[in-house]
Amino acid sequence: MTFDELNLLGQLGLLPEAVVVRLVELRGFGGGDRASDLMVIADSQQYGSVLSPEIATRLLTDPNDAKPRTITAEIGDAQAVTNGLACGGSVRVMVHPWGWLSEIGPYLGARKAFALVTVLDSQDRPTRVRVVALGQTTDDATEQAAVGLLERAHAGVSVLNLEGAQFHIHCFLPRPRLVIVGGGVLAEALSAQVQLIGIEAMGFDEADGFPQVGRSDAVVVLDHDHERVTPLLHELLCTTEVAYIGSLGSRGTQTERRRRLLDCGCADQLSRIYGPAGLDIGSRSTEETAMAIVAEMVRVLRGRSGESLRDGSGPING
Repeated sequence: MTFDELNLLGQLGLLPEAVVVRLVELRGFGGGDRASDLMVIADSQQYGSVLSPEIATRLLTDPNDAKPRTITAEIGDAQAVTNGLACGGSVRVMVHPWGWLSEIGPYLGARKAFALVTVLDSQDRPTRVRVVALGQTTDDATEQAAVGLLERAHAGVSVLNLEGAQFHIHCFLPRPRLVIVGGGVLAEALSAQVQLIGIEAMGFDEADGFPQVGRSDAVVVLDHDHERVTPLLHELLCTTEVAYIGSLGSRGTQTERRRRLLDCGCADQLSRIYGPAGLDIGSRSTEETAMAIVAEMVRVLRGRSGESLRDGSGPING
């Protein structure tokens, strides 16, 4: 279940008596993106998936039992393939009442990243959940670890063993949005490129106002009209935490854009603008330019260097 799907369920008022099934550990099943796998059972209806609704239900003795517990199961190849997976594997999930997550509502509504920190007791049962926000200041080691994961945009499940106890850290990030200011063939190429990687593309319509954007989002400005663009950039820099602001145009255009923003008092925020937008890959076509911009956007969203993997030594995935 995604961040936005959770928000929708909350708005529909379906969750007060719900049961939450959250992924703890996954092995096998042919890989795939299980970063935020979670399922909610409310009024006998299932929302979201831990592998698949069918498998998740079979994991539970009683889907309506919200008693905190942890369940481990081996899933054979035949059952896994029937449920659309490549092969079998093992899965460990925790079950607890939705009421444990009552504090996440404001984060969902405001599209703000958050993490759930759960301690597992000596019998592998989940206890109370703590909600940790991006940027939160804390002296608690587990909460510091959660903040660090959020800062690196690390969605999904991590396990931390500390002082003989096991902590489960589950990070939720809003699905990134790319807002494109301006039109034309490059706007179309950008939209197509980000849709391939699961990012929502939105156009900007002055009549509707600028959509809500947060730290997980990006904006690319294709419009070269300084009279229109300068107030928009000023608003983005001063009132949002949007992670990536790409600015198309020549180096001369970027110089004039920065001069105008300096006159608006944005000196301490100008480093947030990436202009000319894109990585230096020698782009020649519109499609290559879109790819270079999106690659730079992902680099910034993930907090990575953008160097060749061959020349690095760290993990190759985000």
